[in-house]
Amino acid sequence: MIKKLALAAGFVLFATSVQAVTFHPIISISSSTQASDFLPVNNLIQGPGVGFDASPPHDKTLGGLFQGNWVTDAPGGFPADYIAVAGMPVLTIDLGQERLLSEISVWGYVATNANGVSEFSLQFATEAEGLGGFGTSIGFNPTYSPINNDILRQSFAFGQDVSARYVEFTAVDNFFVAPGDGSGGGTPGGDRVGLGEIAFAISAVPEPATILLLGLGLAGLGFARRRWR
Repeated sequence: MIKKLALAAGFVLFATSVQAVTFHPIISISSSTQASDFLPVNNLIQGPGVGFDASPPHDKTLGGLFQGNWVTDAPGGFPADYIAVAGMPVLTIDLGQERLLSEISVWGYVATNANGVSEFSLQFATEAEGLGGFGTSIGFNPTYSPINNDILRQSFAFGQDVSARYVEFTAVDNFFVAPGDGSGGGTPGGDRVGLGEIAFAISAVPEPATILLLGLGLAGLGFARRRWR
């Protein structure tokens, strides 16, 4: 009977973990560094089914050093820190129209390379404000820290809904570790700044099939409890 209770509970957990995500299309993206970028910034908005799997858990479809990524040049050369040499790259994203946003997802650059973005901040502007209006009426200015992984979808919930057309993404830092700091220099790289993919979504909601699974799981749990009594 205990096994039945555990099975039913596991069924409920499985049901609640399967969620549908609605990703907004991104019309265009530009970078403050695009005149010298090593890999083009448009690689960041290939979207579901191309840049990342359209089905949960939405893993990146192209892994590897030069596969579907964006990365800057290396003005300081290796082992220089790009941020210290050239400053923080800024990406400007156009969602095409006013969108209700509740989370951002990112996919890393290359897990074996320290060029990936390790911290980023966001600002927003409405359609009426245009590209010059970042932070004008929308004071929400969050900062997030992804891990160095180029396959997994890393989703960061805003904790509130934001209505905006334009998003400014500032790469605050990368995974560069200075040689001689006692860590052995860390992962190679850091002389560039890169990322694998960007996507925005509204809050994840259970799929109809998930709701059915959840109901069946709860019913099974209730039945098992009655049998146990």
